[in-house]
Amino acid sequence: MRSRYSAFVLGLGDYLVHSWHPDYLGELTAELLSQTDTQWDGLEIIASQGGPDDILGMVEFKAWFVEGETRQCLHERSRFVRHEGRWVYTDGEIDPVTLRIGRNDPCSCGSGKKFKKCCGN
Repeated sequence: MRSRYSAFVLGLGDYLVHSWHPDYLGELTAELLSQTDTQWDGLEIIASQGGPDDILGMVEFKAWFVEGETRQCLHERSRFVRHEGRWVYTDGEIDPVTLRIGRNDPCSCGSGKKFKKCCGN
């Protein structure tokens, strides 16, 4: 997962195609995946499943990015499968649950500040 995140940051479309299961790639091409319009700002791995002897795996992560002047988060549970001896991405589920954050709760951006002193002002 970290290598795919780095590939998105650096616009390495060939690597992304190589690490994507061909049955799930659809109309995506290396050229399309090489576009670096998004300003990525960090990756947090929350959980992972799948070891050297497994066929299926999962990685839950939060990828932070900046849109305009706002830091936002893509929270996804990505599914992987072994294909030709290597882990490849199949698809993912974007976490649809929006958490209600109280003013005194830690900010969801991961800054360590209270929400009211960070993104909530």
